[in-house]
Amino acid sequence: MSYAIGPGHFMTVFSREESIQELFSVQSDVLAMIAFERALALALGRFDLISAKSATHIVGVLDNFRPDMEDLLTGFKRDGVASPNLVNQIRNQLNDEDQSNFHYGVTSQDLTDTSLMMRMRDGVASMSQNIKLLNLKLEGLATSYSGERVLMARTRMQNALPISVPEKLGNWCAQLEGLISTMPQKFLLQLGGGEGAARKFGASYDDITSDMASTLDLTAAKHVWHTDRQSVTNICFWFSQVSTVMGKIAQDVLFMAQTDIGEARIEGGGFSSAMPHKKNPVLAEIILAQTHYCHTQMSGLNRASIHENERSGAAWTLEWLLVPAILVTSADIVMNTQEMIEKLIFNTK
Repeated sequence: MSYAIGPGHFMTVFSREESIQELFSVQSDVLAMIAFERALALALGRFDLISAKSATHIVGVLDNFRPDMEDLLTGFKRDGVASPNLVNQIRNQLNDEDQSNFHYGVTSQDLTDTSLMMRMRDGVASMSQNIKLLNLKLEGLATSYSGERVLMARTRMQNALPISVPEKLGNWCAQLEGLISTMPQKFLLQLGGGEGAARKFGASYDDITSDMASTLDLTAAKHVWHTDRQSVTNICFWFSQVSTVMGKIAQDVLFMAQTDIGEARIEGGGFSSAMPHKKNPVLAEIILAQTHYCHTQMSGLNRASIHENERSGAAWTLEWLLVPAILVTSADIVMNTQEMIEKLIFNTK
């Protein structure tokens, strides 16, 4: 767990979701790209675009390949992507025939986008498990309060009618279950070549994409999506919706924790340097702030989804900045919400 000090680092406060953070490391990105090249060589060999012998040799080199990470970082600063140096490093370990067959028909964007999809797929799987765990914690908390222990329901910021604690928590659980039911299911393979027309694959294109998608546990795209970023923004929107549900829970807790309402408190709440009587609901505040942060980044991603012509440099780079921010922060929000629920105590009548 890392604790950031000061408003300039607020986005990392209580950051603890290490599994999704690791998905956006250089190592994870490179491993996914190597897996792409391996799946490509196998598919090309199966459908006779390269010889089976060459495909076997390429796969053998990839299985034993260890990238020079410093060289990749140097190349990234120069080229804007890591793939040119990665491809060159691998080619240098191949014979002449295999060098011409390696990376056949593809481009840097095919590697980069497919790597992103593989890591987003794993991010969704990790997130869904944490949401299910949070749902179990809420259900467990609900069972500790009887239906007779009531809060006040509020509509339009006004007192309405009594509501039981299990009913209140049930509303939160229903939204979590909605997230699970709408979890992204399609993570697209990208295969289009330099011009985005996949010309080098000819009539074998559908077979190649289906074979690679099966190997990589992805979905074969019906078209090249180099400049169609809907698949990326839709997955990120689901993560943004996750943050929305967590923010709703935190917002409710903040209202109930107000001194003049006093229906709930977070055990071990924040202290004030000047007013020792206060118990500030800091964790709920952080969750809500992180939610607003995710929403702000989602707005930027919508802007970044407009890619000109057949490939964008600036829009693509902006996307790389925003996607990890949305996924990692929303994952942190779920972990923070789990902790808040563990410490949440209702003062019922």
